[in-house]
Amino acid sequence: MSPLPKNRADWPQCFTFAGVETDDAAGEAHLLYTYESGPSFRETIAFNAPLPAPGSPLRPGLDAALEALALVAGVSYYKAFLPPRISFEGLSPDADQRLFFQNLYVDGLGEFGVRNGVRIDGRVDFDVAGGSSRRPAPTGAPQRRRSAVLIGGGKDSLVSTEALKSAGEALVLFAVNPKRPILECAAASGLPFIRVERHLDPKLFELNEAGALNGHVPITAIVSFIAIASAFVHGFDAVILSNERSANQGNLVRDGREINHQFSKTAGVEQGIADYVARHIHPRLAYFSLLRPLSEAHIAQLMARTETYDGAFTSCNRAFQLRPKAPPARWCRDCPKCRFTFLILATAMKRERLEAIFGGNMLEDESQREGFEELMGLSGHKPWECVGEIAESGAALLLLAERPEWRETPIVRALAPRLAALIPDVHAIWTDLLTPSPDHHLPARYEDMLNAYLAGR
Repeated sequence: MSPLPKNRADWPQCFTFAGVETDDAAGEAHLLYTYESGPSFRETIAFNAPLPAPGSPLRPGLDAALEALALVAGVSYYKAFLPPRISFEGLSPDADQRLFFQNLYVDGLGEFGVRNGVRIDGRVDFDVAGGSSRRPAPTGAPQRRRSAVLIGGGKDSLVSTEALKSAGEALVLFAVNPKRPILECAAASGLPFIRVERHLDPKLFELNEAGALNGHVPITAIVSFIAIASAFVHGFDAVILSNERSANQGNLVRDGREINHQFSKTAGVEQGIADYVARHIHPRLAYFSLLRPLSEAHIAQLMARTETYDGAFTSCNRAFQLRPKAPPARWCRDCPKCRFTFLILATAMKRERLEAIFGGNMLEDESQREGFEELMGLSGHKPWECVGEIAESGAALLLLAERPEWRETPIVRALAPRLAALIPDVHAIWTDLLTPSPDHHLPARYEDMLNAYLAGR
């Protein structure tokens, strides 16, 4: 593809949601998008199972879920040009739906806007006034009693898995485009595993290489709606995430708006999607994060309970790149996720075990000092990654400074004195981090399962 015009006024000015097509026998949905005077796109979602037939009591819920999926997945294509106009040809969202997705695009592209030097709010226009009145949610046969845990190959979803296993919950693991760590964690769990593939249109990558805008999108929301649609194909009545309360903290404030890399993992978006599902998809399909009451620090303590996944899990995003140039290592040991995960697990695991998991000791590596400073608010801003709160990172390091096996590592020795002046009562902070928050929307029976696991029952 030839380079794009340098003047962005010459880029396409209208993005169209062109509808959804399905191949029921093949188990595929095709999401269609087009630009006025520009390229068209066809994204494929492969469910790896036949879709409910037209006339099936499950079909209305599936069709409503696919409409929502088309609306949220469109952000991957819309962001290429950020046109000021959006139109609908193959979809007919009402005013309530349009407002929901407009807000999701605006805040979900917050980091994208900062890093591309573009202001997003005021630009995304879903023509909210053009929608009709709210439609009732489709109804049909209730889903099979079974929970699907979205597994990402990291510690959080594995803690959810173990908590629900210990409660005897009917359970499957679910992933989109699973890479090796996810497959190995699923195998280690011994649970049934459902995989779905999302195939982005190759023209999107060509556009990026030609100079289109590119960057972070609200991927958790996209994966969530793929899982919600899958409930009607694979049969489950609960879509369970593992987002913790730490995800609510943003990275910085720009133009009066908080910008959060983890926006689509926040409690507000979680509740917004749950409400959307109840109103527009199926009133008895649950959507929530089992770990919402917990901090990253608390989850680390729970992860340390089992060694089942020590050789399988990773929280390093470089292991999940869409188009890696070389086979990725399980832990790169040179990114914010690796730094934070090593730090927080060090509060819960013996040094020898943690070094065996990571293949080294990140607190011994002085080249990582600046990265650890960012985690703790000593320089820059909170990294553009899924990491814990700034105070959480600082408290974790100060706690390690009290332990003989960690206190003499170069990173701890260098940063602990600076943090001590900022965090005078680390134990009070740590106690709060290990105390579940009442601010969550867990269904009562799942809250009981989580509390039983926290109590070791």
